[in-house]
Amino acid sequence: MARPRYVEAGAGPPVVFAHGTLMDDTMFAPQVEHLKSRYRVVSLNHRVLSGKNVRHTLDDLVEDCREVLDALGIERCVLGGMSLGGFMAIPFALKYPERLAGLILMATTSSDYPREEQEKFFTNFGQLNIDGMVPAAWAEWVAPYVWGETTMRNNRKLVDHWLKVWTTSIPARSVYHQGMAWIPKKDDTARLGQIRTPTLVLHGEEDHPIPIERAERMAKAIPNSTFVPIAAAGHTCNLEAPAPVNEAIAAFLARVYPRA
Repeated sequence: MARPRYVEAGAGPPVVFAHGTLMDDTMFAPQVEHLKSRYRVVSLNHRVLSGKNVRHTLDDLVEDCREVLDALGIERCVLGGMSLGGFMAIPFALKYPERLAGLILMATTSSDYPREEQEKFFTNFGQLNIDGMVPAAWAEWVAPYVWGETTMRNNRKLVDHWLKVWTTSIPARSVYHQGMAWIPKKDDTARLGQIRTPTLVLHGEEDHPIPIERAERMAKAIPNSTFVPIAAAGHTCNLEAPAPVNEAIAAFLARVYPRA
């Protein structure tokens, strides 16, 4: 099911969100609802969901994001990326620092994946180079990687909602193409000192795909960054624990956009 290239809500200083693998613009619904009264909130849909379900790179996604900003007349924004969206946001910040008033990194690492992790991901994501939507068995397998133990145990409604989304409206091959973009990603850690943009790093304490220690090291390497661990949340911390995530983002935006 094709999505629009972006969805927009509210008015004011611009905040742009980029989603993770398996997700779409609706993953930021709690943040949009919280922010739209004071900010212009734009939620992107990556190319695999909005018309170009083909092999691509993180650099391609950087240019996709720039194109949307240009089309919307946004000269500078706060860019927030979750997982894949964060993997795109880091090279965006390095390539186009003049376009950013702030940077939000959720469930993100600047480092590359160890060889053994790459091999496991390549094997499992390689199963999705098929027609149709994400298979139910694969969705069940990946769920504990997407959600933390607390969510899997206490918020089955959220888990089941996304299981339905994945198996009924997310093409399997879109997930395959996204995985092939980030699994072999390069290590940008040595370049993080070049990012002078105010940065907020949010990370779930129950994140399995990216252990929280990796995010904390990343935050320490970015000169003007704030690190906020999110308790009782896994990889998709903004949906699992929206209240503390919204509070942290609102406080960050108030510093970046003091006149909003």
